[in-house]
Amino acid sequence: MKTLVSFGLSCFPKLKPSSHNKFKRIIKSTPYCSLRDESKTSLRNTNWPAISLTLFGSGFILGPLIDGLHSRVNLVEYQNGAVDIGPLHTNIWVPPLLGLFYCSVGLLQLVLDERLPSEEINSSPEKTAASFIALVLFIELSAELYKAGVADNIEAYILFAGAELVWLLLDKTRFGFALACVVGLCCPLAEIPIMKLLELWYYPQANVEIFGQGLVSWTMTCYFVYTPFLTNISRLIKSLISTSNSEETSVSQ
Repeated sequence: MKTLVSFGLSCFPKLKPSSHNKFKRIIKSTPYCSLRDESKTSLRNTNWPAISLTLFGSGFILGPLIDGLHSRVNLVEYQNGAVDIGPLHTNIWVPPLLGLFYCSVGLLQLVLDERLPSEEINSSPEKTAASFIALVLFIELSAELYKAGVADNIEAYILFAGAELVWLLLDKTRFGFALACVVGLCCPLAEIPIMKLLELWYYPQANVEIFGQGLVSWTMTCYFVYTPFLTNISRLIKSLISTSNSEETSVSQ
């Protein structure tokens, strides 16, 4: 029996010390576990309540003002809960709904930044301001084209081209383009149950019908252009809150 065991062991080559050390170095150099741990630590250390509240507040205030560019040309007609605040035609449910929209897309972007780290995850006040100005100008352009009675297909071509230009100027990343497409497709669909069940608003000159509810086809481009702004403002808010927390921690120590 000892002879058989000795023969069997002799069939397996012995690892040289240098090979063993090389194998240990390869294991130590594998970054996956450390990256996963860093991602979990970063997510835990992020002040999500403060970021969520700030994003919600931004949408609550800015959202209806931007949305008013469309309502003033009667692209949208408000029903239950309609209210006029000076020249602004809106609905009492629009501020919280847009606050939820800002919060949802912004937090999604920040979580994806942690899970899929990239070099293009930093924002600045200048970049955020540029994306905000681009958004307002785009919404105003769509409103003026609608007011001028431009054919739906012509306006759609113009706005789709404009949305691509905004992405090229402000983002240029494939991931940003993919997220903007998802937001542009999902948000108009999310309006359908709100319009059908709650009857908060409707599109008087809808050019497409989905699930028995009329929509305006090119509104998806508005949501598309909204995405770079929400990406930048969420990253900026996170950066400012993280800096503030770090300063408070250093002062307390």
